[in-house]
Amino acid sequence: MADWMDKKERGSLWMMRFACFLCKKTGPKLLSPLLFLIVCYFYVSSHEVKSASMQFFEKVTGKVRSSDYFRQLYCFSRTILDRFFILLGKTASYHVTSHGRRLLLEEKKRGRGIILLGAHLGSFEACRIFIKDKVELDVHIVAYFGASQKIRATLDLLNPEQAKKVIDPTNPDAVFKMREVIEAGGILAILADRVGLSDKRASVNFFGETVDFPAGPYLLAHVLGCPVYSFFGLLSKPYHYDNYLDCLAERVVLPRKNRQEALTEYAQIYADKLEYYCKKNPYNWFNFFHYWKDKS
Repeated sequence: MADWMDKKERGSLWMMRFACFLCKKTGPKLLSPLLFLIVCYFYVSSHEVKSASMQFFEKVTGKVRSSDYFRQLYCFSRTILDRFFILLGKTASYHVTSHGRRLLLEEKKRGRGIILLGAHLGSFEACRIFIKDKVELDVHIVAYFGASQKIRATLDLLNPEQAKKVIDPTNPDAVFKMREVIEAGGILAILADRVGLSDKRASVNFFGETVDFPAGPYLLAHVLGCPVYSFFGLLSKPYHYDNYLDCLAERVVLPRKNRQEALTEYAQIYADKLEYYCKKNPYNWFNFFHYWKDKS
């Protein structure tokens, strides 16, 4: 499932920067007509992406409809645009229905750092408007942007301060930085639905088939001795997100003798949670490649 790393990033840097300029000068509702035109362009030009989308909807809903692909593209484009405005702090137009917010506040009171697992499902940036009253959360993104340098450069332009809180897991000092965040009571936000070329992995059941998920987050939680939560910010309608926070493990324990089996158990808990929320709102699925490989 590391094929996603070979995908060429689409879109031009100047166009993304132009979108940043528009976001700074206008509001989200004024850009909606432009968003529709962009979605139409990608709908007629991205045949490989459409094939992957059809595979997903057949797995989840048992149906293959072009209208589902269009709605998925629109949802994806909407969350990208929303991400720009959220990073700019222009969130007055957005509404959030929070589930599990109390758990996050309790962890903050305890001063415990946590690992927050997300996925390419909905918007991870929706976590920024997860807390409506002004509670300061020290969130650090652990992410590899190897094939997404244009998006990374654009997001850094929007919020340079947040750019300082991105930890590249391939850097030699990454683990030390992560430990510092947890010991200070911060949050490590990690996407846990794709494996990289060198990732340790665990084979889980996901929509009835075996899929490799990264085992790294659970190894990290074991070493750092911190709780693991899942977070999904699902776009339910324009400008409205349903945010879900769930505790996956208060403490990750990996015995030496059966370490791989224990890793698989933790990864399966996360996979089950991801499958549940995929069914809840499938248009928020943004893995635009063949997630389930043909066994032949």
